[in-house]
Amino acid sequence: MPALPGGGPFIRAVSDDYFATAGTRVLRGRAFTAADVSGAARVTIVNETMARTLWPGRDAIGECLLMDTMPCARVVGIVEDARRFNLREDPAMQYYIPLGEERALGFGGRKMFIRPRGDASTLAQTLRAEMLRLNPGIAFVTVESLQDSLDPQIRPWRLGATMFGLFGALALVVAAIGLYSVISYLVTQRTHQLGVRIALGAPMGNIVVLVVRYGVGLASAGILIGTLLAVSASRWIEPLLFETSPRNPMVVALVTLVLLVVAFLASVVPAWRASRVDPIEALRAE
Repeated sequence: MPALPGGGPFIRAVSDDYFATAGTRVLRGRAFTAADVSGAARVTIVNETMARTLWPGRDAIGECLLMDTMPCARVVGIVEDARRFNLREDPAMQYYIPLGEERALGFGGRKMFIRPRGDASTLAQTLRAEMLRLNPGIAFVTVESLQDSLDPQIRPWRLGATMFGLFGALALVVAAIGLYSVISYLVTQRTHQLGVRIALGAPMGNIVVLVVRYGVGLASAGILIGTLLAVSASRWIEPLLFETSPRNPMVVALVTLVLLVVAFLASVVPAWRASRVDPIEALRAE
């Protein structure tokens, strides 16, 4: 049996509606049916990693899965890989058998997955009471939402995303203020030149375009340098991101667009001031 970083193969006994409830997609073949659960035939479902590992280059549907703890079972379906314990796990082999067959294999313990409609937190007490009513011999019933079990793992990622977002917003504000200051300083330094242009009949629109073009061009050069640095440093940033590539072209395009818009807005006010320069006062100041 090939060994994978995630271990396995792991086994799980499930009912016919487990995959629909858990949201696990059936990639090929089919899920279990009520007839499978009743023990009409020995069948199994494997995850995508197990199908690719044990039967490379061919379809696993119809193949015989023969494990040490169980006789031959025909593969009737292939499902997508699912996490077992953590949000990030190495690939592992997992196969499923119809509920009830686990007793013959010597393992037990059951969990019921429920996909509620509406607020799941309000159903905990109702579910607990109903389970005790159906089976009074149960000592206790623990009801926990999937979100509650995932929150401790998600919290660090959310905190990191919030911090990245805050620092990014702060950097954007600083960049906008800096660009506005540079363009304003440029307009002040070139008051005489702008006054001459206006005195010679340059339309105000041309003055605005001249200043805005300079501001956007300056920002474009900074964006290009920043993008190259970000791509070069992406291998150090990637471990801090969850299921997101730091080299995603859509993200880079969106950030570039936002920065260009900010650069344009930061250049508008100095450009408007430049278009209002009085040529007589500009020449007199010179």
